[in-house]
Amino acid sequence: MNTRDTGTVLRLYPYGDHGAVICWCTARHGMLRTAARNAFKPGAGVNGIVDLFHECELVYRTPTRGDLCTLVSAELANPRLPLRENIMRLRMAAYMTRLLLHTVEPGEEDPRWHELISKALDYTAVAVPTARIILHFEERLADLHGLLSPQLQAYRALQQHFTHLPPGREKLLSGLADAHDNRT
Repeated sequence: MNTRDTGTVLRLYPYGDHGAVICWCTARHGMLRTAARNAFKPGAGVNGIVDLFHECELVYRTPTRGDLCTLVSAELANPRLPLRENIMRLRMAAYMTRLLLHTVEPGEEDPRWHELISKALDYTAVAVPTARIILHFEERLADLHGLLSPQLQAYRALQQHFTHLPPGREKLLSGLADAHDNRT
């Protein structure tokens, strides 16, 4: 059965010579993975459409067993190209998507995950890169998980609950502080 949804590409893995496994955060079906056997073959229907941080209208087929869906088609809705114009924006987007992937299980069909990452990436694409954007994203993520507490920084709350968070946060925040200092 084919299913339609809107989703943001969070991660791509190679799948054979020309294929990819694509990790999506979708509006109606939460986190899911699709296989696209010939995604990167010249002339393929999704080549250039499915890329990191792109928002797409996708059609996929649910599996009879397992959790790997089959991508039937994808149409580009929002490429978020400004993310690629600034290395700090790109690093921020990568950190936010990795953090979401580390904390949200596949199959959680809550539209708030998609709303969170979509708004965060859209804002990051046009805003001046600052640490405040990262801290706000972590705060919203902790809040959606029910972990936000006035006694504990949002990242620490996430870290206590999800023991393995993506590396690179401190380096990213340091880079954002350095970039801020150079602007002033």
